[in-house]
Amino acid sequence: MNKQRTLALIILLCGSVISSSVHAQDRALLTFSVSSGDFERNSSPVSVALDGIALPESSSGYQLLELTSKGKISVPFQIEQGTNKRLYWILSGITPNGTKRLFELRTGTASNSSTNSIVALRDKEAIVFQHNGRNLLRYQYAEASVPAGKSDLFRRGGFIHPLWSPKGEVLTRIQPPDHLHHYGIWNPWTSTEFEHRKLDFWNLYKAEGTVKVNGLPVTTQGPVLGTLSARHEHVDLTAPSPTGSKAALEEEWNIKVWNSGTDQGPQLVDFQSTLYCATDSLFTIKAYTYQGFGFRATEKWDDKTARLLTSEGKGKGDGNGTRARWIDARGASNFGKSGILFMTHPLNHNFPEQLRLWGIGQNQGKENVFLNFNPAQEQDWVLKPGNAYTLNYRMLVYDGELTPELLEKYWQDYANPPKVEVILRQLGSPKKVLVYTKNGKGYVHENIPSSIEAIRKLGAANGFGVDTTSNPALITAENLQQYQAIILSNTNNETFDTEAQKLAFQRYIQAGGGMVAIHSASGSERQWPWFWRTLGGKFRRHPPLQQFDIQVVDPIHPSTLHLPPTWVWEDECYYLDQLNPGMHVLLAANVGKIADDKKGEYPGNTFGTLMPICWSQETGLGRSWYTALGHKKEYYSDPTYLTHLLGGILWVLDGSEKLDYSKASKNLITE
Repeated sequence: MNKQRTLALIILLCGSVISSSVHAQDRALLTFSVSSGDFERNSSPVSVALDGIALPESSSGYQLLELTSKGKISVPFQIEQGTNKRLYWILSGITPNGTKRLFELRTGTASNSSTNSIVALRDKEAIVFQHNGRNLLRYQYAEASVPAGKSDLFRRGGFIHPLWSPKGEVLTRIQPPDHLHHYGIWNPWTSTEFEHRKLDFWNLYKAEGTVKVNGLPVTTQGPVLGTLSARHEHVDLTAPSPTGSKAALEEEWNIKVWNSGTDQGPQLVDFQSTLYCATDSLFTIKAYTYQGFGFRATEKWDDKTARLLTSEGKGKGDGNGTRARWIDARGASNFGKSGILFMTHPLNHNFPEQLRLWGIGQNQGKENVFLNFNPAQEQDWVLKPGNAYTLNYRMLVYDGELTPELLEKYWQDYANPPKVEVILRQLGSPKKVLVYTKNGKGYVHENIPSSIEAIRKLGAANGFGVDTTSNPALITAENLQQYQAIILSNTNNETFDTEAQKLAFQRYIQAGGGMVAIHSASGSERQWPWFWRTLGGKFRRHPPLQQFDIQVVDPIHPSTLHLPPTWVWEDECYYLDQLNPGMHVLLAANVGKIADDKKGEYPGNTFGTLMPICWSQETGLGRSWYTALGHKKEYYSDPTYLTHLLGGILWVLDGSEKLDYSKASKNLITE
């Protein structure tokens, strides 16, 4: 990360202490890290669960911003309400493997544009998803009429047709004369057993079973995606009197149509089928050659005009019955070539499912592109009452041609999506901290007034109150209950005057109070093992102040996410001992390059070349964070250091709990 980008992120994260383009009334709520992992990402959909996260009411709404070197960039987003509340957005553009991107959800007016949204249009038969007036996908819930002279047994609803390419080519077909029961993209089962009856829900002419849509589908629309939820019933038409028919299998379809952000595509569609037994009886999907998630292609495609390719390199001639993670179906269109990449998910039953493909010459060599993923081609699949069975597939719809390498990348992106982590929450009621600066006999840092002023400014800009004191008489159980964290700013030597003060501090921490410790705080209470075990280590000595290299061990902690992998910084490099192995190291100094004529005495080779100098800990009910950096008073106006300090404070406050002294240890001061 170059110096310019580092400074840009510092300005972004430090808020109005330095400068900010975000209105002062707006405030940060959640900060996310999105990790690409082992795979390059290309406009990947991402989401994060908001279950249990109570977003504050905001008259101005919410906004999602990406933190970049060019500033905070507004990102279209969508919040899905309900029992599984999630935040959705698109990781736009190319994200190289092994990289991370940062996002922040804030209060404020979003720039989501309704003119660029996915919209869902409904009529009495179907729902059509559109983007900028362009048709993407049509789901028909009403029963389709049948050609004149054909049996009404072929009537059914609950299918996708048409599915359009980005340029408008229709890629699906329904009711072809050779197979009237083929319905674009659909999901019936051919060989099943229910209450000792054999049922076929695929070959409708048998009058054994059919599929009906139960009720009206529910849709959403927005700048990121359009969704559809529909209930299908697999109806047994051979049930004994008096009913003569009954639901044997319930199925819920959930479809997500993603906003690619461009009319040129490619277009992503996620398809999910969840199966439930409709009664207290078992429902068995018997082993059979074709059934499940199926696709009948446009009549333009045949042996000469289309090509099929599986993830295993199989095609139309040799792919039938083989297993595959994906299959690409591509053929002639009014725009040259158009296609669909069908992807199956690793969590599907019997993954990777076997394929049913029409081979070369099948269907008399005409209009003969058909395929389906079949999770029960070789063995029965027994569905038990009370359980849910989910199958997931993704379709990438495109014009032109895609290389096998790119097809594989798209599947990897689906099977191994980017990892989204909430790294900071700034929610709940207002927080307040106590900055404590008491020093015992010995060296007292001149930076203390500067640190107090800096923390006050950080609090004002980031929504937490700040009180300060150097009077240990205020360290009482009653007084500390009003604070979510104590900040030990450059305390040193004997920090408390009495055992009662130490007792109050210990019980505060044990009861869930947070602790932020800065620089020489590790030299406080050197005769009190509980203190330096809780802080994470004890100051031993330091070489002369100098510039040295700091390795960022955890690059996505709020106190380090603005730093380059190696941070060059001038400070006192503290050597500590009595280090707590339970701490989470964030920064480590490269002591191998430090000028120090006593290095052989300590640390020697105890830590190799890296000495921990910043860490975080979960301490029972609360959190603690320590940085050994911060010697000079000038650092408390330095944006890089301030962002480091702010991240530590916010992280501790993020984990703060209401103090509960009943949970504090009764075995108080024993050492």
